[in-house]
Amino acid sequence: MLRQIHILYKNQRIFSHTFALALGTEELNTLLDTLESNVTMSMPGKINHRPISENQVFHKGSGDFYFILIVDLIDKIDFVEDILNKIISKFEGLFQDLNTFNESDSLKKEFISYIYELQSELHSKIAIIGPINAGKTILYKMLTNETKERSIMNFAKSSTLSLYDLTFDVWDFQLKDNFALLWQKFITGSDLIILVVDASKYNLKILNHFLSLTTKYGKLSKFLILINKIDLVDDTEDIKELKKEVDKFDTLEISLLNSSAKEKIFKTITKKLRIKEKLPNNFEELIEEAKRFENQRNLAKALASYKQLVRIANKYQYFSYINEFEEKVRKLDERLKERSRIRKRMEQKKKFAPPKKIKFKKNVNVKSLNTKKATTPKPEVRSRLKPSDIKIDLTALQNTQKRISELSNKRNETESNPEEQYDSIDEVPDLSVLLQEMIESRGSGLSLKLCSQYIEEMLDSINRKLNIDDLKVAVEHFIQLEKY
Repeated sequence: MLRQIHILYKNQRIFSHTFALALGTEELNTLLDTLESNVTMSMPGKINHRPISENQVFHKGSGDFYFILIVDLIDKIDFVEDILNKIISKFEGLFQDLNTFNESDSLKKEFISYIYELQSELHSKIAIIGPINAGKTILYKMLTNETKERSIMNFAKSSTLSLYDLTFDVWDFQLKDNFALLWQKFITGSDLIILVVDASKYNLKILNHFLSLTTKYGKLSKFLILINKIDLVDDTEDIKELKKEVDKFDTLEISLLNSSAKEKIFKTITKKLRIKEKLPNNFEELIEEAKRFENQRNLAKALASYKQLVRIANKYQYFSYINEFEEKVRKLDERLKERSRIRKRMEQKKKFAPPKKIKFKKNVNVKSLNTKKATTPKPEVRSRLKPSDIKIDLTALQNTQKRISELSNKRNETESNPEEQYDSIDEVPDLSVLLQEMIESRGSGLSLKLCSQYIEEMLDSINRKLNIDDLKVAVEHFIQLEKY
């Protein structure tokens, strides 16, 4: 079955679509690195092929574009090469250049719809096998749309199954013969083989016969054992013996006549084939939540939200989302690290802050002077102050104050405060630039990047719109820290 398609433009991935899970982000990046030489050096028009893990990779260049298909190991090379050529032809017919591809969402949707049509042309196959009367035909009818049924010679019939917009051919064996030679042809080429076993009446010899057929003719196929009629089994020893025979295979215990059987089987097949499921219902809500945290400058929560989105996008292999969310994570991580560095810097400066004013811990009582003559002898006074010793030179004092006033006025005339050119904060084109100018006008300096971070810290802490007075307080605080 067709699992993934990736399109490169000048060695850069511009399009990815996943039908069923195959290569994750790391595996895909490794593949692209190994294919880089093929992208630049491969012979034009030649399809290259290589197995990787549990999949096959087909790739071919056309001009500046390079096309990669990832399919199952069971898929025949001739079929896949034909599909790849059709994809390239359709792409070149829709998109003349990269700009057309980037700007037209409607053409992209048409292209993706065409790929789904080609996926059905691969005729991905699910073969239902098992002993007579085990429940094969009941399962076949449960899975398929019998209106599109076709006969395969005289030994089988086939109809279609749709799972998450993917189409599969489901085969049901028609001969009443457990040991028919045609079982080999029936099994060969299956993406998934489902062995149905009657739990209430089974034969170990016949069971082992079908297991050996699967091992011999379905080596590259996925395999599932469906233990049917489990509700008819009372003897626990019998079911233990059956489970012991099939313990190394994936199994599902079920009764096909149960109302919940269809849903369980669909889920099991989806999981076994690793078909890409739709994103969780709350996925869009999680995106909006991450954006809201980012707009509120709650960087820590925004980072955690985008990391969660990356995990979900990776799990369901939605590559377009992965690239977007990983870039968000990278930028938020850088902002948080920068904020952390600024905080550490501020904390280091606070360690050298001047001590607070000393306060008396005890009240000091002052007694009034006693005008009466003291009865006790006065202590000896060694010297007395003369009035001339405390005489204040008022003229000198006035001259000093006048000089201080002149110097202050002169400084005010030569120095201008950048913030005074604005009547309100709304007139300021860039708060970061104004903050930098205010700091420089007071004899210090701070980079524009750190000023921008300083503004963000203030917004986070006061949680309201800033004003000129806020900037003044911030500047004075910064200047005081710079002194120590």
